[in-house]
Amino acid sequence: MSLIDNIVVSGGTHGNERTGVCLVKKWMENPTCYESLCKSARVELVFANPEAVRLNRRYRDFDMNRAFSQTCLDVSAEPQQYEFRRARELNRIYGPKGPDTKTDLILDVHNTGSNMGLCLILSARDPFTMKASAVLTQEFDDAWIYYQPEERSASPYFGTVAKADVCIEIGPQQHGTLDARLFERTEKLVKRYLELADEWNRGELQKRPPIPVKVYTQLRDLGYPKAWTGAPIEAMIHPDLLGRDYRELRKGDKLFRTFDGKDILYEGEADGRESVWPIFINEPAYYEKDIAMSLTVKSVEMW
Repeated sequence: MSLIDNIVVSGGTHGNERTGVCLVKKWMENPTCYESLCKSARVELVFANPEAVRLNRRYRDFDMNRAFSQTCLDVSAEPQQYEFRRARELNRIYGPKGPDTKTDLILDVHNTGSNMGLCLILSARDPFTMKASAVLTQEFDDAWIYYQPEERSASPYFGTVAKADVCIEIGPQQHGTLDARLFERTEKLVKRYLELADEWNRGELQKRPPIPVKVYTQLRDLGYPKAWTGAPIEAMIHPDLLGRDYRELRKGDKLFRTFDGKDILYEGEADGRESVWPIFINEPAYYEKDIAMSLTVKSVEMW
């Protein structure tokens, strides 16, 4: 990435994830909170899904953070579902998605019910987001980097409308609620991204020495045990695993527990891999998607 000229800070992509909603609302009402942090770029604020915010629900008709793939945006017919229409509107305002987008960086603030701390989700190996996120893992002891490698045009997330993005997942926090400690840490984190963008534009961030970071790279999503697709779940996350996001899960470790108390063990991966590092463990919003957790591979890199 060259200079960062346009930044969008968004909340309410999921309307019941209140930290981002209230952060954007606070900054809209008090511009002095952020205006001086990155004077070298234009910073815009947006409620991504205002209808879901009004309802205090994840979405009205469809998960909007699954509506930004190029295929979804390019469909010629006018969609009936609200979130698809809103995704197209946001793409017109901040895009169009692809090399001609008007937006250099989107910071999209979310909440998760999982024990994820300050999770910095990167969808591409962009020089600024990598360097800035590495710095923040040094400044925040509960900041983690989750890398989701995906062809950008196929990615369904709002942030991919911009040239670069960070999806900031904060937890654990129950959906529809607020946590003062997490809100304040999130605000500090987003402010630091803006300050680091200004440092980048001055050419100073690039001069910092490489930083060793733990990177958790997406491997696959793991569903709940079921008799068949669409059937009720037959087991819960094992109590030994609950809340242990980013911790190693080895072949033979306890993974699920059935309702009659039987343990289901992790059997390893089809490729012979015997260890993974789960995240988004028991995320409430993922029950409808049949995702019990996301499995990752851990590495240490110099960013």
